[in-house]
Amino acid sequence: MSKFIARLCALAAVFVAATPTSAIYAAAGPTVLDLNLPNLGSSADAELSPLEEHRLGAQLMNSVRSDPTFMTDPEITEYLNHLGYQLVSHAKTSTYNFFFFPIRDDTLNAFALPGGFIAVHTATIISARNESELAGVVGHEIGHVAQRHIARMIEGQRGNLALTLGSVLLAILAARAGGNSGGQAAAAIAMGSQAAMIQSQLNYSQDAEREADRLGLQTLAAAGFDPKGMEGFFERLQSSNRFYQSAAPAYLSTHPLTIERIADMENRTRSMPTRMHRDSDDFRLIQVRARVLQETRIDGWRRVLADFERSLKTAKGKEACVYQYGISVAKGELKDRAGAYAAAKASTTCGIRSAVLERNLIRTRFDAARTSAEKLGALADAKKALSTYPLSAMMAENYVDLLYSLDRHQELINFLRNGSALTDSDPDYHAILARSYEALGKKSLQYMHTGEMYALMGGTEAAVYQYALAQKANDGDFYTMSQIDARLRELREQAAQEKRDR
Repeated sequence: MSKFIARLCALAAVFVAATPTSAIYAAAGPTVLDLNLPNLGSSADAELSPLEEHRLGAQLMNSVRSDPTFMTDPEITEYLNHLGYQLVSHAKTSTYNFFFFPIRDDTLNAFALPGGFIAVHTATIISARNESELAGVVGHEIGHVAQRHIARMIEGQRGNLALTLGSVLLAILAARAGGNSGGQAAAAIAMGSQAAMIQSQLNYSQDAEREADRLGLQTLAAAGFDPKGMEGFFERLQSSNRFYQSAAPAYLSTHPLTIERIADMENRTRSMPTRMHRDSDDFRLIQVRARVLQETRIDGWRRVLADFERSLKTAKGKEACVYQYGISVAKGELKDRAGAYAAAKASTTCGIRSAVLERNLIRTRFDAARTSAEKLGALADAKKALSTYPLSAMMAENYVDLLYSLDRHQELINFLRNGSALTDSDPDYHAILARSYEALGKKSLQYMHTGEMYALMGGTEAAVYQYALAQKANDGDFYTMSQIDARLRELREQAAQEKRDR
């Protein structure tokens, strides 16, 4: 059992042990969407406000972020958010700020947390036969969020929020563990008669699944993808258990699939116009990247590298450059810096114009550089790339990383303060600033930005502690110290209110 699951087990056990059992899922009044959906009720019927739901999701994300399987990889994260927002822009929801993130795991799975946080396992990215299949999985999760299925589950628990939160945590546990192991872990925590009750509530209801299917199909088609992508992926999940072995149950255990659901999707796609979607180049690049990064050991990287080199022998055109990129990433993990740079250069010779390839070329050039002049050349390329991709957080982070490696901390700080790709609403923005202020010996600013990072991640008490350290250090100018004092008072009041709410 991973540390992530163990932590959730411990936290869920506290919630479950504290309260008696009762019903969690509650249906409400008539739907407001004219989509011939199951009568689950309007999303507005859930009394848990969108802000409260988002706060709950942010708190749960603290546990997710602390686990080694949570991936901070800028390339995969940027791709998933680009894909996700292509779908969100055509979905019938305007309530949430969605965040899509990868989980390093070799099981087929994806899951949504309260408030629009959607996780996709690396195996799901890798196994998708085309971009529409991956978009279908993401679109289905967006459907769950848009219809606020988790919010309704929590609202249905009226007066027993502790048990409900425990059940939400267990649902995440089951999603991460998958199959029988998830059920066994949940049962071990809940014990006795509570086990069966809670385990039955981990899965979405069939009506909720059909609602997410139908919204997902509509969103998929409206965004320009082939709606048969969702149908095809789910059919493979249902019929190919022996091919995926232990991978399939992870998704099926939390998203129960039935013949009726498949038939419903097939009937709906028949009435939709045929749509041929051409996969983006980035989709294939991210697939090979995920194959490398799903591995965490030298023998795994060597095995993937050998697979790519074997496939490269018969590959042509863009496909050859995709494998060259995969070879570059694998050699980078194996610390073969010269080899990674050589493959990165080869990956740019097929006419693929991609920020993913350009970022990799710059980074491998910097890593392979032997002189200061060569490193500065890579830094200049990174700065130039920002003008080509001005809104790319991946490119901004790349430039910032190179500045940090070269000890150009003041330049880094100026860039972040004046840039737009990384905003002050992003915890990473403050983490990077804190790191550079620490290098410059500016303690108050270091602690202030560390505190703001915790605040944005939902850790109010940790934020208070960091701001108190910033106040005690007292090495900022008058404006900085006044800002720290005011923010510390605000955070203390917020922490006190949260304590009262608990």
